[in-house]
Amino acid sequence: MTNIFCQSFLKLSAYKKITKLNCQVRWSRRSPIRVIPSEEYDEVEDVPLRTKISSKEYNADVSPLRNNSRYNLSKYNPRSKTFKPLTISKSSQNVRETKKYTTVDMLETIIDSDGNCVYTKLKNNDSRISSILAEVKSKKERTKNDLILLEGKRLIQEALLADCKLSYILFSRLKDVEDLKPHLPKMGAKLYKMPYREIQMWSGLTTSPGIMGIFRTPDVESFKFPPNLLPVTIICDNIREASNLGAVLRTCCGVGCKEIILTKGCVNVWDSKVLRSACGAHFRLQIKKKVDWEEITKTLPPSSAVYIADNNTISAEVTGDEAEQQNLAELVQSVPVLPYYSVSFNPSSHIVVIIGGETEGISENSYKLAKDFNGVRLNVPLSNDVESLNTGVALGVIAFEIKRQLMNLQQMKS
Repeated sequence: MTNIFCQSFLKLSAYKKITKLNCQVRWSRRSPIRVIPSEEYDEVEDVPLRTKISSKEYNADVSPLRNNSRYNLSKYNPRSKTFKPLTISKSSQNVRETKKYTTVDMLETIIDSDGNCVYTKLKNNDSRISSILAEVKSKKERTKNDLILLEGKRLIQEALLADCKLSYILFSRLKDVEDLKPHLPKMGAKLYKMPYREIQMWSGLTTSPGIMGIFRTPDVESFKFPPNLLPVTIICDNIREASNLGAVLRTCCGVGCKEIILTKGCVNVWDSKVLRSACGAHFRLQIKKKVDWEEITKTLPPSSAVYIADNNTISAEVTGDEAEQQNLAELVQSVPVLPYYSVSFNPSSHIVVIIGGETEGISENSYKLAKDFNGVRLNVPLSNDVESLNTGVALGVIAFEIKRQLMNLQQMKS
């Protein structure tokens, strides 16, 4: 009885191991669902696709079953010489290399003389897809090659209207490219039509719009805009959350601010989440990146009116001994705090508003700048024990109040 039980147990264990190996081989050939960019994860653990089984353990489980016709597993013996390793001949390698590097878009023509879009049609798992998108999905390669990735017709159209240099457009439906035809250059880029499944795999969105544009990173500091913008400068003080910075840029664009200054420590303005949250505001603003506080102090006009969007608390990180903490507290208290609706904004002076991140808050340099320019802290009164507002919402409340007062004064003069 014991021998029969042992044999049945060995049969079952060997069958499970063989089934597990077959399933792992089958799933290892599947294509990935989505490609994750490097900034969205910190570490990726290497998980083995196959479970390693020693030959001693395998032979011990299979040896009692070899004489049984029902469970004849001799063909699964790893030491069997009936299976030869897979080899690829040189002729087949040459054929594959020829197919891999054959292309018809060397002239980089987008629209021909008849007004038709010239594009190259790619199939699934084409090597050109991975080589192009790997440059913009990798943070290191994206910075090295000075590229940005835009998804959706709206963002691509905004970039084209801002005269950004186009490198590639990847799409799944020709209609999307036809809609962008009036704004496309005739030459200097490449169009690739590819299956929607491939675009979805490389997309950073839950549902891809089916079209991607790869551009050279534009010089946003040199953008020129109409002179009727508000004399308002927004300083982003160490905003590290990508969605918050995107909301700030979108708010500034809607208000009509003159320029945006990003201090060191802010998230990359061309981050994918910032681009999605800003909804094209990048191409309608003059943005200065990674500016030192000394340079900010020198570039601001002497008659500037500096305001800090503050929640009436010491939100800066306090480090050091008690003397340094006391000095910081005195610095903060030296800048008066007023409700945002009680301040009369003077149109003759240049208005500067400093907004900080929700977690990091306002830095010590901001308070020093406000003290040097006799600035004021603006407070948005809140109810129901709410401590603070979202960065973009708080800026929107203050910025549109500034716009309301300036427009009313302009109407009274006219």
